[in-house]
Amino acid sequence: MKIWEYVVVIVIIIMIMLAIGYYFIKKYAKEILKDVVKDVVNELTEEVEKEVEKEFTTMHHLPIRKKGFTEMPAVPFSITETIETIVKLGLRTQETKMAKSGLSTEYTIQGETQSGYTFMYDDAPIDTGEEERMSLLKRLETSVESEFLNKETLHAHLEKASFSAYPKRGKTFTDFFLGKPTDFSMSWTNYYNVYEDNIKTRGDKYASILTDPEEATKQFWPMIAENGLAYNLLFLQKVEKLCLKKVKSIFHKEWDGLLKPIQEEGLLYAIDLTIFNNWDANKVDGFDRWTPGAFIILEQDKDTKKLRPICVQISNSTEAHIYTPHNTQDNTTNTGATWIYALAAARTAVTVYGIWLGHVYHWHIVSAPMQMTLFNNVKKDHDLRKLLDPQSKSLIGFNDTLLLLWKTIGPPTSFSTPDSFLELTNTFATGREFFEDDPKVALDNLGLNKDDFTDKEDWDRYPIVKQLLYFWDASEGMVDVFVETTYKNDAAVSNDTQLQKWMTASSNVEEGNVRGLPKMDSKKALKSVLTSLVYRVVAHGNSRQMRSLGPGLSFVANYPPCIQNATIVKPDDATFKIDDILGYLPNTGTIGSMMTFYYIFIFSAPYEPLLPLFGNDTDLYFSDPNDPRNIALEAFRKAIEIFIIDHSGENSPLIHQWPASIET
Repeated sequence: MKIWEYVVVIVIIIMIMLAIGYYFIKKYAKEILKDVVKDVVNELTEEVEKEVEKEFTTMHHLPIRKKGFTEMPAVPFSITETIETIVKLGLRTQETKMAKSGLSTEYTIQGETQSGYTFMYDDAPIDTGEEERMSLLKRLETSVESEFLNKETLHAHLEKASFSAYPKRGKTFTDFFLGKPTDFSMSWTNYYNVYEDNIKTRGDKYASILTDPEEATKQFWPMIAENGLAYNLLFLQKVEKLCLKKVKSIFHKEWDGLLKPIQEEGLLYAIDLTIFNNWDANKVDGFDRWTPGAFIILEQDKDTKKLRPICVQISNSTEAHIYTPHNTQDNTTNTGATWIYALAAARTAVTVYGIWLGHVYHWHIVSAPMQMTLFNNVKKDHDLRKLLDPQSKSLIGFNDTLLLLWKTIGPPTSFSTPDSFLELTNTFATGREFFEDDPKVALDNLGLNKDDFTDKEDWDRYPIVKQLLYFWDASEGMVDVFVETTYKNDAAVSNDTQLQKWMTASSNVEEGNVRGLPKMDSKKALKSVLTSLVYRVVAHGNSRQMRSLGPGLSFVANYPPCIQNATIVKPDDATFKIDDILGYLPNTGTIGSMMTFYYIFIFSAPYEPLLPLFGNDTDLYFSDPNDPRNIALEAFRKAIEIFIIDHSGENSPLIHQWPASIET
């Protein structure tokens, strides 16, 4: 056979092989490709599931149940978020330098003339907490989360954060008790014209509550009703039902002749702060820090709807005394000094309630475990996360930082250890359910209605109620659209397995331990929970507004964080004079600690504002700008913007000062 014939044969064979190969590839390639793709997809799915599983198990909580705190919600812990918060807190401290530097007005106390800053901080640097922050940061960075979740190790860290009782140091300017009531203006900084704007119009007025019993009586309720927004002071109750029984028991001597006729007219109200009887005074820097137990009885004017205190019980764990304007008059000078004392002690109880229970419990403590269980059970791409994540970014880290840096960033109350705060919270939470924190439920439970507190405008005798209801209505409007758009019917709610896992975990005593959550089987039930969560976060944002903390709260005589002499002054003590009250109220160092606490709120920028810098129609939660949920979000933001502008009064409205999340 010739060579060219061999070539032809080889070519034919190759062509036949190619044809056969093409046939088999055509016939089986699709199946082979399917198997290959299937293997790849399965591998990728396994990786995704691993990542998702990781995402669902990264957030844990502190072992507070092992310490006996079984009634309160869980306290989530994240070592990463805590480190981030500590770093950011350091930056915030730098932002407050201008405000602290503005404490330059001079005062003369005990013959010493110094600036307000020197009296409040002596010669300390403006950032007095840097050493504690750096120490904690180092411990966190060299630890693992499981260590902090160990009961014994956690206790050791909390001990480091606590104030310890020790004798008085060598005398410093921070040890001075004020010489006259107007000296309380030393906390008004010259930065932002706070001092200049308020000293002439409010300085003498506020100071008069410590010199004039009638002014102390007159200003008591309006100071709470008009300035208690940041402290969520929704605690006044009508004297009826269970409250009536307790009032009759405590004030049995005053009942028939004084209180019964007022109660029968429906004009008797009470503020029950006897919860503080459970804790005695602590000593910090050699001085008492005491929160009195207080039970305050107020009478309402039938025509003007104004309220004024008429009976006050001040108590501790072993003794209690009742004060009225009549049994506290000095027969010689008729000064009413012990009545002024009783109202100052009552204002202290109001302040401590506002800090730890009105503000921190309602807005921090209950919200955090709900966020933790959300993160652990609902995927990031779920619409629930798209709604809630933008407002759930900083709370857990801040709560942990507060516990671990207690003596540095905590306000100077008698709760001088994290454990004592947890004891208070656990006591308050006993028998308390989730929805009791909502303003409309609270008003119903307290027996309060709009007509009883309306003179010329709705709620004008209890303005913070109107403001809290405003936040509630704004939150409810956005949530209503979200639920109606996201869930077609009640069955869609019931069939959302991630939602169901979230609610189950939130209620579980070993996980969220949040009590009173509804069975999640309807759009109505879902709306109630989501509205409450959104409301808590947005209501907390008011605390960062200048109007919320100053000038009323920052004039510390109005809202004392502690009494510095725990001996109870008896109502008929004729030796007690008006000037003596200054030895019971916060001294210069305590005022300084309170200002450090306040200034972080109002003189530092939020990490992320609720109202986006470039307009309410930017940074939307959902991809389609025309999504009804985005339109509802814009309306929600607009409502808060309107509130900020209206609430700022003469001050320039800082609309971007309202934070998106609970971060302080």
